[in-house]
Amino acid sequence: MLIPEPKVKKILFITLSNVGDVILTLPVLDYLKAAFIQSKITVMVGPRPKEIFEDNPNIDRLIIYDKYAKLREKVKLFWELKKKNFDVVVDLRNTFYGAMLPARFRTSPFLFIPKDIRHIKERNLYRLKEALKSKERFSELKERTFYFTVKDKDYIDSLLKKRGITESDNIILVSPSAGGKTRRWESQNFTQLCNSLSQDYKVILIGAAVHQPTSQYILQNCSNQIFDFTGLTNLKALAYLLNRAKLLITCDTGTLQLASYLDTPIVALFGPSDEQRYGPWSSKSRIVKKEIFCRPCRVAHCRFQTLDCMRLIKVEDVLQAVKDINYK
Repeated sequence: MLIPEPKVKKILFITLSNVGDVILTLPVLDYLKAAFIQSKITVMVGPRPKEIFEDNPNIDRLIIYDKYAKLREKVKLFWELKKKNFDVVVDLRNTFYGAMLPARFRTSPFLFIPKDIRHIKERNLYRLKEALKSKERFSELKERTFYFTVKDKDYIDSLLKKRGITESDNIILVSPSAGGKTRRWESQNFTQLCNSLSQDYKVILIGAAVHQPTSQYILQNCSNQIFDFTGLTNLKALAYLLNRAKLLITCDTGTLQLASYLDTPIVALFGPSDEQRYGPWSSKSRIVKKEIFCRPCRVAHCRFQTLDCMRLIKVEDVLQAVKDINYK
């Protein structure tokens, strides 16, 4: 349930610095835009995920916040923002700005969130609900504020065309790496998986340029044809590619969150991460995991030196999840 408020003219939306975390805040931005249609929205974000908001017609001003900036620059920005007289301040980063800027509606850094609200996306929406003093529990909207350009679309269409992939082909995207070692599935498993899937589908590897060695290993060891887009897409181009795909297979990554936001079907492999907090939220998804005693642990290094939570996931488990999701 939305709460139209015609007197809300200016909104400040302060989000996070990691791409996956920022995407988990986008449903909040969707609600703000839908509830306050005539309002002007200023977004403050860290340098890395700024691309999410650039060239977006739903955003009136984008502020790139540098946490390493000098104190004098931060104070100058505060006084500049104060002069704007925002009606709503939604600060999901719990900054000095969110705490001190005056506003009729604001999020609180001291808010108690009920334990039954586990997923980070839902926790962000709860913070908005409380800020707007709503009695309804929010869920994500169908309308999205994420925006990719015609240039992004043409770029991906060109990449696909050069590789002989047409609109009638069923595309499966595979993201074979992750930011932390404990969240990664073995490259040889991804190789077997891609080999099996490529018999019937167009399999495309995706990921950042830093993940190129993993993709190269898979390419070199696959006996069937697969395609490599690793390092070739920015976030907006990736968003369009996710819209073209029938399915994404991934570990716990920022791509998982972007695909969830875009409602792309997902098969997600979870080891140490808590799927109740960071799992996929597409309307069609499957989680592949092994319920061993020590997961989820959410630590950077396996204390038992086994990584069994990921190692015990078999290729057959993932193939079964692909079959079960019934994405055709």
